[in-house]
Amino acid sequence: MMRTKLPLHRIVPGLLALLAATGASAMTIGEVQGTGHLSPYAGRSVEDLRGVVTAVSRNGFWLQDETPDADERSADAVFVYLAKGEKPAVGDRLAVSGRVGEYRPGRNPDNLTITQLDDARWQRLAAGVPLPAPVRIGDGGRLPPTAAIAPTLGNVEAARRALEPRRYAMDFFESLEGMRVEIDDAVAVSARGKRGELVVIAAAQAETGLRSARGALTIAPGAFNPHRILIDDSLAATPAGVKVGDHLRGVRGVVDYAYGSYRLKLTETPQLVSKSLPADAAPALAPGQLAVAAYNVENLGGDAPQARFDALARQIVGPLRAPHLLALEEVQDSSGARDNGVTDATRTLTRLTDAVRAAGGPAYRWIDIAPENNADGGAPGANIRQVILYDPARVQLDGSVGGAKDAVAIGVGGKLQPAAGRIAPSDPAFESSRKPLVAQFTVAGKRLVVVATHFVSKRMDQPLFGPQQPPFAGSEVQRVAQAAVVADFVRTLRGHRADAAIVVLGDFNDFAFGPAAQALEAAGLANLTLGLPPQERYSFIYQGNAQALDHVFVSPPLAGQALRGYQIVHLNAEYPDAQSDHDPVRAVFDIDAIPR
Repeated sequence: MMRTKLPLHRIVPGLLALLAATGASAMTIGEVQGTGHLSPYAGRSVEDLRGVVTAVSRNGFWLQDETPDADERSADAVFVYLAKGEKPAVGDRLAVSGRVGEYRPGRNPDNLTITQLDDARWQRLAAGVPLPAPVRIGDGGRLPPTAAIAPTLGNVEAARRALEPRRYAMDFFESLEGMRVEIDDAVAVSARGKRGELVVIAAAQAETGLRSARGALTIAPGAFNPHRILIDDSLAATPAGVKVGDHLRGVRGVVDYAYGSYRLKLTETPQLVSKSLPADAAPALAPGQLAVAAYNVENLGGDAPQARFDALARQIVGPLRAPHLLALEEVQDSSGARDNGVTDATRTLTRLTDAVRAAGGPAYRWIDIAPENNADGGAPGANIRQVILYDPARVQLDGSVGGAKDAVAIGVGGKLQPAAGRIAPSDPAFESSRKPLVAQFTVAGKRLVVVATHFVSKRMDQPLFGPQQPPFAGSEVQRVAQAAVVADFVRTLRGHRADAAIVVLGDFNDFAFGPAAQALEAAGLANLTLGLPPQERYSFIYQGNAQALDHVFVSPPLAGQALRGYQIVHLNAEYPDAQSDHDPVRAVFDIDAIPR
């Protein structure tokens, strides 16, 4: 038995009789947790909390009351922080004393807090005790709310309001903090990630929200699917190979919070029931058609394994049908993420285009402007940039290519000078971010202008499940400014030539209903993503939320016909061990419809 400092009433046995005589009762875990986001006992010491150990981690354990209280707002479990010393075992009944704290993971103000016991002392009362029954999520049990994450109160913790677990998803998961939970039948709405995490929903809620034909759970304006449950594998492994649409049986664990979201830490590996999900494919082109696509190849550097180049080449030639114009994002320099001053990407692009030819594709040429070292964001030393591959058998570049600091000008008749270059590379909107790449092509004697974009990411935005409600999307400020610069370029070009055929495509890091997308639409461009059914608008899946970040915008002469031939080709986002975290997007145009 661990040597601990015993609570006072264990040292003075007569105190128990005194408590009974006065009608006093020992404090419960539910009372410590309270009915709000913060414990009413935060900062105070408590003695002799009784419960059973349900899970043990490297820095503590979860203690759950064997007799839950009648208030669904108060969690009946708590995490006991114990970084050093002997730890109890699962199934131990304990008496625990310590100081109630509110731990904010990573000391990040954008995270909610976890109620826990610090400076803990424990005494084993019994071993091998049956664990409390898990709270059931699913048919016949509780279900998380599907409409709202939290009330829009500013700081939800500071509001010190009572939880409403049947109304708000944040309150629902907070009311289960630390407790054992079981999902009777879980449906995967994300693939198993590289670290083993995945996201599920209860099968009882499978028809809630926008579900795609392939099983993805798609977002919509104001609807971010708060009933998603993130599965954490830090205590027990998730099954290998989970993809969107698969089922998992026997999902059991304890509810925790980290990295901006509630999560269910598995205490045992669930059973995988795999479902068929064939990779998507674009239809073959008819004579007289032009295919244009965009693909974020997720940090493809010149030092990547040959197998990755070969796999990407097979995707480009196979499911994507070797588009005549292919805008790539996140192309790294020849040395990859080594921070050695190299910015040239010749090795990266040679290896990729050689692999495409070996897979039976065209002899692509490329337009690439090496950025200034570490000036465009991304991993230090990687120098990611957009690149345009083009098939010279169908498409010809109209002239020369500018340098990293050269802004493309628009001359008489809307002709670009030089024919390929960057849009406003010195504009503050693109500081520490990728600069748009624009190129003017000739297709069967007709002029086509292509703008490849990669706007600033959402990485610094506040999380959906954070103390600030609604969360602040800070990245939108720069992203909208970037969209405004591209929109002004498009307006100027159309001012020189009203019927200009323009394609603006790439990774916009913005939803189809977001303000950056709206800024481009205001310049007279049509977003082809909006031509898809709402549930099919996704090229990326983040924490189970399927969303469209990759788009193709076109000027009026191309808009009507392109809607019939636009597709998000689902090759990666729904699968584990994919070649990228994005799916490519592809548009098809009738060459005859392009103005001369």
